[in-house]
Amino acid sequence: MKEVELKILNIDVPAMRRKLTKLGLKRVMKPTFFHEVHFTSRSFNGKGSYASLFRLRKEGKQSFLAVKIKEKKDKRFDVRQETEVSVSDFEKTKKILESVGFEILREREKFREEYRMRGIKVEIDRYPRIGPYAEIEGNDKKTVLKFLSVLGFSLQDTTNKTATGILKEAGIGDGKLTFRKRKGRI
Repeated sequence: MKEVELKILNIDVPAMRRKLTKLGLKRVMKPTFFHEVHFTSRSFNGKGSYASLFRLRKEGKQSFLAVKIKEKKDKRFDVRQETEVSVSDFEKTKKILESVGFEILREREKFREEYRMRGIKVEIDRYPRIGPYAEIEGNDKKTVLKFLSVLGFSLQDTTNKTATGILKEAGIGDGKLTFRKRKGRI
């Protein structure tokens, strides 16, 4: 699946929810806890290599293994080819990967909710220690730009940085990033 995406940082989550609903997007995922583990190895380092991310993710009760490949350099958009498969057991998959030489590069938690409408996906992500952001995703740049405008934002209001880039800019490097408490409403 090809991803063309931009992020709007430090959003007002209730206001964004209202805008998305008013525009006719349907919430397809309520706020859900995610646990992600990014891997590296001597033959795969995710930095300058063919693949840009190798990730094991637990989304609620489901788990997925994915590789993302940076399609081309683009100054304004993050464009990647993603291949993802469902795995039945997060912990066993993690052990298999570690046993064949993959090492944990970073591990982090977040809450995500998702909205969709005709070729547009909007995810609202909340990580510990940074403000929430919205990721606008479509199959092509034109669709993303048109929706961004309808949403009331311009290209200047966005970034094409990955979550890792946003966290690094906030002074949060690789390693473990977790919430202190998981209970309660978000």
